[in-house]
Amino acid sequence: MRIAVFHPGAMGSRLAGELVSAGHEVHWVPEGRSPASVERAAAAGLIGTAFADAVAGADVVLCSCAPQGAVDIARQVGAAGFAGVYVEANPLSPSSLREAQGAVPGATFVDAGVVGPPPRGGASPTDLMLSGAAAEQVAALWAGTAVTPRVVGAEPGAASAAKSAYALYNKGKAALAVLAFQLAEKHGVTDALVAQQVRADAGSLRDPQLPEQLRAVAWRWGPEFDELAETLDDAGLEGDAARALRQVWTKLT
Repeated sequence: MRIAVFHPGAMGSRLAGELVSAGHEVHWVPEGRSPASVERAAAAGLIGTAFADAVAGADVVLCSCAPQGAVDIARQVGAAGFAGVYVEANPLSPSSLREAQGAVPGATFVDAGVVGPPPRGGASPTDLMLSGAAAEQVAALWAGTAVTPRVVGAEPGAASAAKSAYALYNKGKAALAVLAFQLAEKHGVTDALVAQQVRADAGSLRDPQLPEQLRAVAWRWGPEFDELAETLDDAGLEGDAARALRQVWTKLT
């Protein structure tokens, strides 16, 4: 299969690299991207191609980027007349997902969500949640790779919900740990907090450098919590909980 990926960040480049290892021809668009993106794409074996050619020749488009850019990419791909399989692999709320789907009316739309770290074949698995009419077809693209596809529903929305539920728990826990370290630092009791890591439920308290380490991803996790808040609202749940935790990432940016 010929696949175009937009845009190969830390996660997207590794998802695309696994597609290359499975024997697919994977293209990306270098124009306007950073040197770090160029380096990642080269390491993954991606082929640099102009936007129009990348979309026109693709059987599948994979959109894996920060959530704030997802709908715009769908609009660009839709405006180019893409009529293949469009895989939306960003953590989006139901309203954002509908907007992305509506932007590619000629395509077969597959909702996707990644749970876990970028695939590298290590102990921690990378699950790719998939839902939609062509979900099984998309799952087959990663056969035999370090990505584990999981078809979780027949309609778009199910995969994003599965991803969002886990992200709310996992990244919400990280946000609380950041707040805990900041509070402990204010009172000079960081060592006392770190000492609690021996407890079964306190794994996030091992490293007092966690707030600084998460600063690098706060620009991306903040908008993800915006989408999580809307997702919770849509389900009749407490979206304000995610909005409050979003402020942790705002202050780290």
